[in-house]
Amino acid sequence: GMDVETANEIRRRFRDAAVQYRVVKNTLARRVFESKGLGLLAEHLTGPNGLVMSVDDPIAPAKILVEFEKLKKTPKIKFGWVDATLMSAADIRKLADLPSREVLLAQIAAGFQAPVVGLARLLHELMRKLVATLDEVAKLKAAA
Repeated sequence: GMDVETANEIRRRFRDAAVQYRVVKNTLARRVFESKGLGLLAEHLTGPNGLVMSVDDPIAPAKILVEFEKLKKTPKIKFGWVDATLMSAADIRKLADLPSREVLLAQIAAGFQAPVVGLARLLHELMRKLVATLDEVAKLKAAA
């Protein structure tokens, strides 16, 4: 259902993201899925299909597909297979809404760092108040 311009653009984006994209015959894909014990996937192979595969990042292909689905209305997402789990098109769309791996790791690191930073600020504020109190006491004694 894609025109040549759309197909070339999506292939280019997949290539830039180190994602493999192949259009295959359903019978060939069924044989491969069944030989690998993934007969559950073979049930979803109806009509024209393209297979999108990524080893490193499951979010990158989902983001590209969802973006193209919104802009061009093609290709249509049918299902996904992520970490040995069959995912619906809605699940793939949710996956695409997640931040990138680097952003998630930064958020986790910030989460670990936040309590330590809070404790450091608390201790600093307590020391500042102690010094200010001692300074006031010294001024009162000097005046007396």
